[in-house]
Amino acid sequence: MNDQVPEEAADIQAEEEQVSKELKACTFSVGGEVFSIPMEHVREIAEVSEIFPLPLTPPHVDGIVHLRGVAIPVINIARIKEIIEEQQKIKQLIVVDSDGEKFGIVVNERPDLKTEFSGELIDIQKFYETYRVA
Repeated sequence: MNDQVPEEAADIQAEEEQVSKELKACTFSVGGEVFSIPMEHVREIAEVSEIFPLPLTPPHVDGIVHLRGVAIPVINIARIKEIIEEQQKIKQLIVVDSDGEKFGIVVNERPDLKTEFSGELIDIQKFYETYRVA
């Protein structure tokens, strides 16, 4: 009995493995630097045009946005990392969850959902504890 898989069946199996790979990372760039967030923390990616400033907040807090009746604090990673980036009117907001607390990370370009991490990996719990709006 021949245990070899016919070449055509092997191609189909390889293609199915490619399609079924689980998304692991949300990657985005800020001023040419690449960052990744584990997918288990990403709740949504939304386009925003208006961020409402919050008085007396640290410089890395852009303000809040309202998404479906919920106020989401917005953190600007470019300011945290001291990256110079051109400001755009329409921005992308990566809404993440850290133990039930939601916040957004604002970026200029649409993030990518990938199977592999690239660039600097952001530890969401540590990031939230360090940069949250208290």
